[in-house]
Amino acid sequence: MLLILQGAGCATPERPDPWEPMNRGVFAFNEALDRYALSHIATAWNFVLPGPVQTGIANFFENLNMPVVLANNLLQAKPAAAIEDLARFLQNSVFGLGGFIDVASMVGIPQNDEDFGQTLGFWGAPPGPFLMVPILGPFTLRDGIGEIIDTGATSYAYFSPFWMDVVGLNGIETFGASTGVVALELLNLRAIYDEELEGSRRDAFDYYIFIRNAYLQNRRAKILDQTDIPVVDEDDLYFDEDEDDFDSDEYLDEDEEEEDYDDF
Repeated sequence: MLLILQGAGCATPERPDPWEPMNRGVFAFNEALDRYALSHIATAWNFVLPGPVQTGIANFFENLNMPVVLANNLLQAKPAAAIEDLARFLQNSVFGLGGFIDVASMVGIPQNDEDFGQTLGFWGAPPGPFLMVPILGPFTLRDGIGEIIDTGATSYAYFSPFWMDVVGLNGIETFGASTGVVALELLNLRAIYDEELEGSRRDAFDYYIFIRNAYLQNRRAKILDQTDIPVVDEDDLYFDEDEDDFDSDEYLDEDEEEEDYDDF
């Protein structure tokens, strides 16, 4: 569902999920929280807020994160993409009411999606073990470190400096406001993808494996700048990592070990 955490520098395991028993326990907690709380809140959110308003909120947070995307494109030596990011940020900030309206897409400026986890992978850092984090969802060791760094880079907009220095809130009020902003972003995304999540949960043979493989496949494709990856269905529980084109017709037996993600 959502994201963050881990540590770095350990040897890459032969399997991407050496902590599967622990991860399944955390996943069960996340699923219970989602089923009995978040899904109902998301349903109410969808009932109260029309789709265009939810899209506007998502656009605002995407625009807020655009400087991080720009920085990571520069770190990956992609100056053309960085120019697109700058143009998108300026267009949406100035003409899109602070980012609520995606004016940049209307005029044909591409939307890039880069983060520090992808930057580490671009320069050859291995993903490390898979880890399911309470509430925030799936990560790898590398991507968790990247998320921490990216979050620190956007902390002025989300956390204490803005609320204390600009708005003038005290410590307790700042914590509440910061938590509320993050919760708003995550809740809005949960509501937007409500039907898709429920459909995947209903159709997947093993929902944990579905989420894990979909996450790892998606992250690998982003590092390779591949945008035409197939959707992982309920039978795609183990796929061959050695195939660069993600051939969905070739699978390993369910009792065999998964593919090796160590190269990305």
